[in-house]
Amino acid sequence: MKQNLSKSAALGVALSLLCAILLVCSGCGGNKDKEALIGEWETSLDLTDMINDEMKAGAGNDEELMRYFTISDFSVALTLTFRDDDTYTLSADQASMEKSVDHVIETLRNGFSSYLEDMVAQEYPEMTMDEFFEAAGTTMDEFFDETFGGAFDKENLMSSTDDMESSGTFSAKNGILTLTDEEGPGLEAYELDGDKLTLTGQGVEDSSLMGLYPLAFTKK
Repeated sequence: MKQNLSKSAALGVALSLLCAILLVCSGCGGNKDKEALIGEWETSLDLTDMINDEMKAGAGNDEELMRYFTISDFSVALTLTFRDDDTYTLSADQASMEKSVDHVIETLRNGFSSYLEDMVAQEYPEMTMDEFFEAAGTTMDEFFDETFGGAFDKENLMSSTDDMESSGTFSAKNGILTLTDEEGPGLEAYELDGDKLTLTGQGVEDSSLMGLYPLAFTKK
């Protein structure tokens, strides 16, 4: 049981995928296209399904186990800023990230507690939870941290916002947006309709990212 639960710590993997979608780019500049992008664009990135899928895979696709650990929401607000000096900045809202992280930790702790209560009631019906932990020589918090290997420590999860943030140069032409940061460029197809910027996902080959598309930003 502990081994399967430890694997569900794949939340960190899911969060790291955020970075990949935001570092794409490469193309040639076009003044008219670039000028239409200048300003601040906001979106809410919903990672709920992706994280649940990662945890389900880590739990060996155990539907019964996931009944205890499915999260209801994990969304992060992002701001993408384009400047007329051809630079851009992508930033994640700390407040929305903290709210989502708190929700995940609460869901997993409550689910873990319910799982243990049901297990003890079934396997050791004569024991209370206090007696179970006393016999095991541990506490609920210690058992939780040991099982998940500290993967769901709030400070560690909040540090994932560093992977979501980037800055560098940009260009845009013929529906191709270029965001080049210190790791290099890549391509991202986009559509622009007034105050709505949509990253379409066209040409993206990484199947793990496709659930994030289309990603729609609204001009601030």
